[in-house]
Amino acid sequence: MKKILFSDKEKIKMIIKESKMSRSELARQLEVTYREVYRWLDKGVIPQASQSRRIDEVFKELVDLRKQVIKLKEGFGDPISLLKKNQALRERFFLEMTYNSNAIEGSRMTRAETAAAFKGQNVRGREFFEILEAVNHKNALEFLLDEIRPNFKIDEAYILKLHSIVLYDFNDKLPGKYRTGFVNVTNTEKPLPAPEKVPLLMKKFSGGVNKYGKDVIGKIASDHYEFEEIHPFFDGNGRVGRLIMITQLLSKGFPPAIIQIDDRYKYYFALGKGDMGDFRHITQMLCDSIIKGYNLLNAK
Repeated sequence: MKKILFSDKEKIKMIIKESKMSRSELARQLEVTYREVYRWLDKGVIPQASQSRRIDEVFKELVDLRKQVIKLKEGFGDPISLLKKNQALRERFFLEMTYNSNAIEGSRMTRAETAAAFKGQNVRGREFFEILEAVNHKNALEFLLDEIRPNFKIDEAYILKLHSIVLYDFNDKLPGKYRTGFVNVTNTEKPLPAPEKVPLLMKKFSGGVNKYGKDVIGKIASDHYEFEEIHPFFDGNGRVGRLIMITQLLSKGFPPAIIQIDDRYKYYFALGKGDMGDFRHITQMLCDSIIKGYNLLNAK
């Protein structure tokens, strides 16, 4: 099947359409000449790699990717059925999600080492806890896929179960239980809620997480920020938060969002913008990651 990608020409056309920007204005935005924009649009000239990266930056800044993601959803089929019926696709999903999600949290395991850990093979040069993190995350994804169905309702028991699997055998991290003390988070300056407030905040979170409204993608993005803002566990908050996000997406007919290790700092930046009440960046990043999810499901 064809990979879902927007060409540079398509991106430029969408930028012009959504921003109502002239070609001259776009050229200034892209830091190129008008002639180069003309050649890209009318003469079939392919931008250089550095120019392509700049086009992509402006595209994600100015074009609301929610519209593109919703268009892709139409006629695509049910991602849950695809993942449950196709073993090769399911294994690829487990590997990509586990490798990238754990790497974002600092795991040193490579993709190949993660695959070996899944098969119970010896992984030289890695500590037992690193291998256990990979196997635990895969087990959490298997649980997720066993439970998920269209319009699945998330509750506190489901969230705590995910955490108990992700942190299985890490008993000092209280698997399946909310934190009872303070934790330090390096990627935000916003103080975390006091531990005694966590159960009430999580009850409120689970009470609203299944209410999507018209802007499903925007709601899932803001829910992800809210969960990370609460930071309900001593460890595993990022991994569990992304598993909740995948659950929401699959339950509403979208593919899983693949947030890649290469995008880690953009991801942290987007979450940081949420501290200031700006959820546009995390919504755009979620959309970009959903497109990566479509490519995963679309692969041969």
